[in-house]
Amino acid sequence: MRRTHDILGNFLFRADDTFRVEPLPRTNEVQTGLSARIHDPAWALTRQWQLGEFAAQDAASPVLVELAGRSVPISAWRPGGPADELDVDGRWVPYTPASGPLDALIESEDAATPDERLLVEGGVHFVRLLDEAGLSARLPDVLAEYGFPQAQGEPPDVVTLLARKVPDAARLAQDLAAGGLRVAGLSGVGAAWLEWWLDVLPVEAPDTFDPHRFEHRADFSIGDNVFHADEYLGDGLDWFTVDRDPEAEPAATTTPYFFRYEALAATVRFGGIPADRFWEMEDAQIDFGSAAVDTLDTGRLLLIGFGTVYGNDWFMVPVEVPAGSFTTIGEFVVTDTFGGRHVIERAGSADEQWNLFTVTGTDDGLLVMPSERGAVGDPAEVVSLARDELANLAWAIERSFTGPRGEEIDRAELWERTKPTPPPPNPAGSYAVQTIVPDYWLPLVPHALSPASIRFALVELSQPDVTSKPAGRLLNPDTWVHEEEVPREGALVTRRPVLARWFDGSWHTWVRREKNPGRGESSSGLAFDIVRPSEAWP
Repeated sequence: MRRTHDILGNFLFRADDTFRVEPLPRTNEVQTGLSARIHDPAWALTRQWQLGEFAAQDAASPVLVELAGRSVPISAWRPGGPADELDVDGRWVPYTPASGPLDALIESEDAATPDERLLVEGGVHFVRLLDEAGLSARLPDVLAEYGFPQAQGEPPDVVTLLARKVPDAARLAQDLAAGGLRVAGLSGVGAAWLEWWLDVLPVEAPDTFDPHRFEHRADFSIGDNVFHADEYLGDGLDWFTVDRDPEAEPAATTTPYFFRYEALAATVRFGGIPADRFWEMEDAQIDFGSAAVDTLDTGRLLLIGFGTVYGNDWFMVPVEVPAGSFTTIGEFVVTDTFGGRHVIERAGSADEQWNLFTVTGTDDGLLVMPSERGAVGDPAEVVSLARDELANLAWAIERSFTGPRGEEIDRAELWERTKPTPPPPNPAGSYAVQTIVPDYWLPLVPHALSPASIRFALVELSQPDVTSKPAGRLLNPDTWVHEEEVPREGALVTRRPVLARWFDGSWHTWVRREKNPGRGESSSGLAFDIVRPSEAWP
C-alpha cells in the first residue's frame, strides 16, 4: 500500500554497519500525515478481495432488539435443614420486597431480651420525647413508677450513670402494650415512643442459622419453584447462593409480571478490546499481545482470541426487572441494518451443562435477590474454629463477645487479668498433671457416631481454678459441630451489626452472623505429665 510522500527519511549510519531511520517532515503541519490517505484505493480493495474479506460474510449490525418475558416475585421463605437436627416446622413466611431487604430476615438473630444498654437507650429516648412535648416536669413521676432499681457495686460506666435519670424501657413497653402508662397525661408521648421502640427491637422471624454448621439454611418460594440455600455463609444473598429443589412444595402461586421491551443494543466494552478509531491510543494496562502463553495454556489462548478477534461481536441490552424476582426471557428478536430479523436462542440451549448466571436446576432465568449488604459495624462477637494436631483436638476459641452493657470484651485480655498465679520457679523442677489452657479456648471433642460420621462436641475442660464456658451467643454448652465444618484452615464466625437503607428510603438494622475461612491450625499448648523446667538427657 503506497501513501502520499509527505515525509522524507534520513538514513544515519556508523562505521560498525548499524543504522536507523529518522523521519524528516517536509512541512510544518501534521494534518496531511494524520489523514493517512491512500494513493491507490483500488489496490487496497483488491487485497481485501484476495484475502477473502468479501466472501459470504454478513457484516450487518443490530438496530432494534425486541424481547419479551416474565418475572415471578419471591412470595415466601422459611428456614431449611434436616428436621432431626434443627427446629424447623416447614411453615412458609409471607414476604414482599416492599417490607425490606431479605437479608434482615435470613441473617438476623432471634429476638432476645434487650440488654441493659438498650434498655437505658430506650429510657433516654423517652426522656427526649418528654422534652419535645414540653412535659419534662413529669419526669419525676415517670421515674417513681418506671425507674431502674438501684443496686450496689455496679461498675461506674455510662449505663450506671444514665440508669439513675431515665426510666426502664422494658417496663414502659410492658405497660404500653397492655393499655397505657400508670402516669396520666402521657398517652401521646407513650404512643410515639412505643412505635419507635418496636422498630428498634430485632425483627420477629424464624431463625435460619444452623449452629451445627455455622451457616444459614433457608427455602424461597418463587412461583412454581422452590429455591434452597443450603450453605449460605451470611455474606450477601445472590443468585449463586441457591439451587432449585425439585421435590419441595412451593407456597401459594403468585401472579407473574409479563413485560415486552424494544431497545437499542450497545456494544460491550472491556479493558484490552481493540480500538475503533484509526488513531486512537489503546489502553496499555491490559495488553493481550504481551501475555506469556505456554503449550498447555488453552484457556488463556481462548481468552486472548475472544478479546482480540471476537470482542466487538457482543452487544448488550439493559432490561429492568423487579427486585426479588425470577426473570425468564421467552422471545428475543434482533433486527439488523439490512432489515433482517433474527430469533436469538438462549446460550447453552444445545448443551444444558453450559450456561451463565443460571440457578442450578433451572433451564434459564435470572434470579435477582432483594438483598442489601448495608453498612457493617465492628464485630460484636468473634469465634475461631481451629484444629490442634498436637493435642488431637479441635477448639472453639471465643476471642471476643459483647457484654450485657454493650461493651466489647476481649477474652484474651480478660484472661491475662484473671488467670491463676503460676507456682514459683523451682530449680529442681516442678511436676504438673497438665498445662493450663486459657478459659476462652473451649475444646471440641470428637464423638464417633459411625465409622464414617464424626461430630465435635463442646465440653468443659477440667482445670484447677479455671472454668471454661462460652460467654457469647454463638456458642452454648450444648453446641456440637459436624467434623467437615472444622477444616485444616479453620473457620472464623462473627456477629456484626448492620444498618441498611432500602429503595423506599426506610432504614433496617439487624445483627449478621457470618462465616469466613480461618487462619490455619492453632496450638493450645495442652500437655499432660510434664516437669518444668525440663532438661535434655545427657
